[in-house]
Amino acid sequence: MNKKIVILISIMIVSLASVMHPVELTNTTTLSVEPQLTTVQIFHMFQVNISIFEVTDLAGWEFKLYYPNSLLNATKIEEGPFLKTAGDTFFTVKEFTDNYNETHGRIWAACVLLGQGSGANGSGTLAIITFKAKLDGIATLHLAETELIDSEMPPNYIPHTTTDGTVEILGHDIAVVKLSLSSQTITVNENLTIYVTCVNLGDYTETFDVLVNYTRLYDPLIGIQTVTLAPGESITLNFTWTTSISGGYRITAYTSEIPGDVHPNNSQEILVWVVLNSWGLSGGTSFLISFVK
Repeated sequence: MNKKIVILISIMIVSLASVMHPVELTNTTTLSVEPQLTTVQIFHMFQVNISIFEVTDLAGWEFKLYYPNSLLNATKIEEGPFLKTAGDTFFTVKEFTDNYNETHGRIWAACVLLGQGSGANGSGTLAIITFKAKLDGIATLHLAETELIDSEMPPNYIPHTTTDGTVEILGHDIAVVKLSLSSQTITVNENLTIYVTCVNLGDYTETFDVLVNYTRLYDPLIGIQTVTLAPGESITLNFTWTTSISGGYRITAYTSEIPGDVHPNNSQEILVWVVLNSWGLSGGTSFLISFVK
C-alpha cells in the first residue's frame, strides 16, 4: 500500500473527534464484547469477539479494550469479517500489551474502509481476540474510547453504546486444612484416632484420595480413604492407628494429585510430630505438634 495513503488513514482515525458530526439515528447501535459472559478453565485459551449491532453506513471503527493482567494474557487479535462486506479495509493494531499499567493490559485497534463507497450495514464481528486464563477469578473486559464513523466526507460520528464482557475463570483447589489427634498422651499398643479435614476451595466437584502415614525409618501407610467434595464443601475423616514402638513420629496427611490444582501445596501435606509415651521413660509423657505446609 502507498505510504501516503497509510499515513492519511491513520491521521483520519486519530483525528475523528475534530472533524466528525453526530448523525441522528432511528436505531440504537451497540458495540459489545461477545459473548458477554465467558466461562473458562484456568490455563485454557479462549476467544471473544468485538461485535457491532444495528449499524448503518459503517466506514471505520476504533476501540480500546482493558483487561486485568493478573488473570488474563492476551495472545492474538485479528480483524473480523463485518467491515469487509463493504469493501477492502485497512486494519491496524496500535497497542497490544499485557503491561499497559501495573494492573491492566490494553488492546488498541482500528479499521477503515478504503475508497469512496458506502459503509457496512447491519450487525457482525469487527475483531476477534484470543486470551489465555492465568488465574482463577472474575475478569472484566472493558471497552473504552470507542469511535464509529460513516462514509461521508468529512465523516460523521455514529452514536452508539458499549457493553463490556465478563470472564469467569474456574479452577481446581483441594486443601487439607486441619490435622488433629484424639489424645495428647498415648502409650504403646494404644489406639490413636487421627482427624483430617479437607475442603474444596475450587469450582469443580472433585473425587480424590486422602492418605495418612507416619515416618520413622520408612513411611508405613496408616490409611487411605476416597471422598467426593462439591465446591465449598468440607469433610473430616477419621483414621485409626495403633502404635507399637515408642519414640518420635511424623504423621503426614495429604491428598492424591488433583489435575490442574491451582494451589497444589495446600493439598499435599500437613505434618505433626508426636513423641509417644513409653513405660520405660521417666518423667511421664511428652507431646509436640508442628504444622508445616
